[in-house]
Amino acid sequence: MTESTVFPDIHPEVFPDVWVHRNAQGLEIGSEVPTGVPSNAIAAFFAAVQVTWEIRETLWMLVLRDFKGRYRAQALGLFWSLAHPLVMMITTTIAFEYVLRVQIAFFPIFYLVGAIFWHFFTNAILAATGAMTDNGGLIKHTTFPRFLFPIAAVLSHLLHFGMELLLVFAFFFVFPDAYRFNFTLVALPLLVFLILLISIGVGLMVSVLHAKYRDLYYVVTSLITIGFWGTPILYSTAMAPAWLRPLLRLNPVGGVIEGARDIMMNGKWPNLEYLLPAFVTGVVVFVVGCLVFRKENLRVSDYV
Repeated sequence: MTESTVFPDIHPEVFPDVWVHRNAQGLEIGSEVPTGVPSNAIAAFFAAVQVTWEIRETLWMLVLRDFKGRYRAQALGLFWSLAHPLVMMITTTIAFEYVLRVQIAFFPIFYLVGAIFWHFFTNAILAATGAMTDNGGLIKHTTFPRFLFPIAAVLSHLLHFGMELLLVFAFFFVFPDAYRFNFTLVALPLLVFLILLISIGVGLMVSVLHAKYRDLYYVVTSLITIGFWGTPILYSTAMAPAWLRPLLRLNPVGGVIEGARDIMMNGKWPNLEYLLPAFVTGVVVFVVGCLVFRKENLRVSDYV
């Protein structure tokens, strides 16, 4: 199958005025004759945003390809996207409420809110890790913007996250006392945007490094296992010892989870004590991810 058949929008004739010039110092993208001087990081970022907007339909094709490919040849298809959090919610509730007897009000919903955000983050990162190697053919033979491969992997899991979030709202009819819905719900999309920003930052970084260091996938899976216990999924940050709470607040995913619980279960605005460190850390992660990708992207075609 040719590249024009799979991705007709990225054929060179579609963007005759867009070029990518590469040298030892970096990448230069523009619509005029290459100057040989790479754009600075800020200019390159806005150029990338502009290119993304111009080929947004192609990005959507990549997202759908990843999303549909995940359930290819599976009889129950999208059912598994909802079955997994349900099974985990039931088994975890039995273990914590009836065996360990942990006293957390409305634990099934408490866990489910935390789990869907964590699952989105981890699944998106794992998918982004292999985004470059999985698209090696396109990287070697086209000038298609490479940063869109890990971004598409993250966005494809955002579709799963949307369905799981609807599942959380559906449980209102099962545990109505667990929810406090009011006008604070308008802040929920901001939390989704924050965890999306974090996921894209980490995804950009690990995708380009994995092309060079293939063992990185196992490092990422190990860090995810550690991160699960360092993220307030099965507990709240307030339950941790006082000396540990400042460290837990640096976890941006944890801050997002705590904020989502405040909004959905308590009807409150997210606690800035948790959200502000998460926001700062998340922005730093995104910037670092972009910078690492910008540097390592130069030779990624040599490794895929």
